[in-house]
Amino acid sequence: MKWITRLFVAFTVFVMSHAATVQAETYKLFVNLPLSGSWSNFGEGMYNAFKLAVDQGNASGVMGDVKLELVRGDNAGDSAQGASLATKAGTDPKVIGVFCCWTSGIGLATHAIYNRYGVPVILGGSNDHRTTRPFHKSEVIFRNSPYDLVNMKMAAHYAVSVAKFKRIFTIDDNSAFATTQVNEFTKVAKKEGGDGVIIGRESIVPGEKDFTSLLTKIKPLKPDLIFFGGRIVEASLVRQQMIKLGIDAPIMSSGGVFSETYIKITGDAAEGSLASFWGLPMDQYPEGRGIKFEKDYAAAKFNQSYESFGPMAYAAGQVFVQAVAAAKKKGKVTRAAVLKELESGTFKTLLGDFTFDDNGMLDILHIAIYRVEDGAWKIMYRTDRQAKELKKVVSK
Repeated sequence: MKWITRLFVAFTVFVMSHAATVQAETYKLFVNLPLSGSWSNFGEGMYNAFKLAVDQGNASGVMGDVKLELVRGDNAGDSAQGASLATKAGTDPKVIGVFCCWTSGIGLATHAIYNRYGVPVILGGSNDHRTTRPFHKSEVIFRNSPYDLVNMKMAAHYAVSVAKFKRIFTIDDNSAFATTQVNEFTKVAKKEGGDGVIIGRESIVPGEKDFTSLLTKIKPLKPDLIFFGGRIVEASLVRQQMIKLGIDAPIMSSGGVFSETYIKITGDAAEGSLASFWGLPMDQYPEGRGIKFEKDYAAAKFNQSYESFGPMAYAAGQVFVQAVAAAKKKGKVTRAAVLKELESGTFKTLLGDFTFDDNGMLDILHIAIYRVEDGAWKIMYRTDRQAKELKKVVSK
């Protein structure tokens, strides 16, 4: 009897050990974001939202015996550091996908590396069109937000043809992201409003703090809009100094500035600021998915806000979970298998249900025009799914 008992115990231990081995099929998703530095508000919000989607995927059992583990990579907004992290992700055989990069400069610095290692990447931010196929040849790159050629088309159309601004001065911060945005904004603005609609352009340097001389030069030109291509800190300083100098014109920006943080650090001067952004208020997403995300994010008790890019990051996590689940169902989870699913799958996400086209671009192009009113970004217009036209949003 003792012999039988011992045999049973040994067999039970073997079965449990084998089960543990089966359950230990773990793969990694690498996150390459600015988690420190001046853009960390965006990076942390994106990381948390991405993590929430992956955690929910793991808990749901949709991937079978596969579990996904996150590798937290902080590029600190530095291209060299971002490239180093890309190499680290590529050389780790357990990494089957990457979420990157927020900044366009880091996107441009890393795509060839990801392509070399064949690791699938979903972009978060990186608005410069050069970070997207067909403007480069990295076939592993996908994105779940529109790039600048689409976004700036809508921004300029709003400024010139909807809001009827007739004297627009443009400023960029010399980054790849900002100069391309201003170039595209200017091209469309002139096409719709004539060459005279853009009355000047200047560049600043990131980290610069005193724009008094530049704004004093601009003031006599009597602009009715200043379009700023850049990021939060400089945009906030420009706006505050515009108010002090009595420049009676709003400032308009895009993804580098559209943020709760901009309003917080700019204070009352933020009122009237405009932005074109490729995201919607939570109640504008289909089937209550945005509201559910907001509740789930709050329940997870993250220390930081999900910020403006959180919904796109969450959707990227959802896509990876679904791609891995499909790959597992068909066989082995590999980079090539996940890549194949990204190329052919339909994904149910917070943003809506979508597929990626032949260039890795999602087929939902939500773009909205916002204005700061009473200390909050308020949506005024949004595009149709294909971003062909702007439609006024009726306040509820």
